[in-house]
Amino acid sequence: RVIKVLPKENRVIVEGVYLVWKHQRPMGRLLQGGRIQKPAPIPRSKVMLVCPHCDKPTRIKMVFLEDGRKVRGCKRCGEIIDA
Repeated sequence: RVIKVLPKENRVIVEGVYLVWKHQRPMGRLLQGGRIQKPAPIPRSKVMLVCPHCDKPTRIKMVFLEDGRKVRGCKRCGEIIDA
């Protein structure tokens, strides 16, 4: 699941992927110090779309409908992803 998109850097933050350790100093009585694990951004090109029909990561293809509209389709199962 994509948490945040960084369009200027062409990166995304994905939940549970590429977790890094940040070392935090204690700040008074509110914030405890120590090592905290946080998600870090990965390149946008490394993220794949999950097809809602076959539930597998897939590349997309462009499909032209009869009414002339251009929509995305799944390369694995051939179904239309969004209409």
